[in-house]
Parts: sequence; structure tokens; C-alpha cells
Amino acid sequence: MNYRCSNLVLVLMITAVFVCVAKNVSADSGVVLDKAVKVVDVSDTKPEKADTIDASAEVDSGHPEVEPGLSCNDCHEIKYDAKTTATQVYLYDDSPGFSEGEGVMKKDRIWTEIEKAIGGIKHDSKTYILGTCLNNEPLTTTCEWTLDPKTNKFYGFHERGTEKLKHIAANPKVSMNYHKEFDSATFAGFLCVQIKGKARLIEGSDLKFEKIMVDLLPYEFGARVPKDATPEQREERLKQYRQGVKDDFTITEIIPEMITVANAKFRKEGFRIYQRWTP
Repeated sequence: MNYRCSNLVLVLMITAVFVCVAKNVSADSGVVLDKAVKVVDVSDTKPEKADTIDASAEVDSGHPEVEPGLSCNDCHEIKYDAKTTATQVYLYDDSPGFSEGEGVMKKDRIWTEIEKAIGGIKHDSKTYILGTCLNNEPLTTTCEWTLDPKTNKFYGFHERGTEKLKHIAANPKVSMNYHKEFDSATFAGFLCVQIKGKARLIEGSDLKFEKIMVDLLPYEFGARVPKDATPEQREERLKQYRQGVKDDFTITEIIPEMITVANAKFRKEGFRIYQRWTP
């Protein structure tokens, strides 16, 4: 038998011994190897959830390597509040002209100022920038909203199938911004309202749809009712148009969770320019 063949025989003998040991392991322990050694299917395991972090957190030397294109919120839930930005100073802390806690309006007064800035139904509705996000892809769109003075909710109607409605259906968290043009050199007439909240889509089959449209939204102009139409003709034309809106549009309801209003005129009354309302 040559050297190569003898090595092959040796390998086969070792393999046979290992198989025997694997199936007849130690009578003393009574444990079979194929039971003692467990193969883990990694496809069934879930990655450990990353810790919640503050928005001000920074990557340290002990952090795992980050793949290009990833950001903190791909893995972590980020805790974000006013203390992480200059907003805290503007709203409540020591700032030019105010000591901590001074110049802050009462909650009811703040809401009154919000209604002054963006209130009004039907043709007094306002145009906002709406921010939505889906799969970490943000989107801003321009659209009209009406603030219901009875419920403190926002309503708007928008054509079905638009990207913003798809975002809202999957992720109801939204933000909006309304502002008036102002002189950037002097900030004269500075007025801005920022809204954060949760949105809900209301379809035409919902009984609330037509009531919201009739009571709050400026739909009548779209019906193009002839000027010489009788009251009966006008109502019939509006009824037909409302049905068309229910077939092709969706009403979006936004429940505000936080509204920040900034108005340069507040200074004249001894208040801070920035005021924040929460329910």
C-alpha cells in the first residue's frame, strides 16, 4: 500500500470512529451528541433592537461600523424634545428680554392667537406646506386646510391616489407650516404657525364626509352654478357636484398634537414671540 492510499484509509477510519461516537456517546452521561449539539437557524432569529437615543447623541468609538447611507433613525428610536434645540430657549428659558418662565401666554390665549392667524372656514381656508414621510423618504406638498373652530381639527379634501395620501395611509404622523411673507431685513410682520399631529383619511362612503364638506370646505366654486339659477337648480347642481367629490376625493382630518405660533406683534404686549400650544 503506498503512502497516499494509507492516508486515505486513515481518514476513513477516523471518520467512522467519529460517526460511532456521535451516535453512541457516553453511556455515563446518557446524552446523544446530535441532541447535545444544536444547530441554530439564524433565519429565525431577530436582530436585537437598538436602544432609544437622544437627538443630540453622537457616535462613539464603541459603536458598530455604520454602512454608507444609513442614519441613526434607521436603527434607533430617537427621543426628541424642545430641550435639544434653541426652541426651548425661545419658549421658556432665559432669553433676551425675558427671564426663565416670563412672557409665556396662558393656554387659552395661545389658542385664541392661533385662530386669529389661521382660523376661517370655507373661502377663508389657508394654504399650508404639508410634510409627510414614508420609508424615510420625506415629502412636502402645498394644499389647503380649514381649521374647525368647534373641534380644533384641520380638514382638507384632496384627489385620491396622490403621493401624500399614500404616505398618510402608511404613516399618519404629519407636520404643517403656514406663514405670511415678511420683510427679512426687519422681520416686520413676521407670522408663522407650525403644526404637528396625526392624520386620518375619510372616504366618501363615510357619513361624516358630506357634512364636513358642506359645513367647512370651499367646494361650491367647483360646481360652477350659473348666476341665474333658481334656489332649486342651485341645490341640485351642488348635490351633483358633492357626489362627484365623494367619488374622486378623500377628506383628510388632522388632529393637532402641538402647535407653535410665532408672531412679532406679541412683543408689543410683553410676550415672547414664540408660543406653544398642546392639548
